[in-house]
Amino acid sequence: MKSLKPIVAPLFILLCLMSSTPALAKDVALEQASVTAARQDYDRAKTAYDDVTNSVNLQESRIKDEQTRLKELQDEQAANKVNLTNAKALLEKKQKMLDRAWNSSK
Repeated sequence: MKSLKPIVAPLFILLCLMSSTPALAKDVALEQASVTAARQDYDRAKTAYDDVTNSVNLQESRIKDEQTRLKELQDEQAANKVNLTNAKALLEKKQKMLDRAWNSSK
C-alpha cells in the first residue's frame, strides 16, 4: 500500500482537473462568442463612424466650393451694381437733355 500513496495524490488531482475541463471549455466557448459579438459591434460602429466621417468631409468640401462660388457671385453683383448706377446716371442725364430739347423746341 505504501507504493500506491505517491500515485493516488497526483491521480486524484488529475481527475479533479479533468472533471473541470468541460466547465472550462464551456467558459471559453462563451467568452469566444462574447468576443465575436463585441467584434461585430465594433465593426458596425467603425463602419458607421467612417461613413459619417466621409459624409462630413464631402459636405465640408461642398461648403468650401459653395463659399467660393458665393464670393464670385457677390463680386459680380458688386460690379453689376456699379454698372447699374452708372447706366442709371447716364439715362437720367440723357433724359434731361431730351426734356430740354423738347422744351426748347416748343
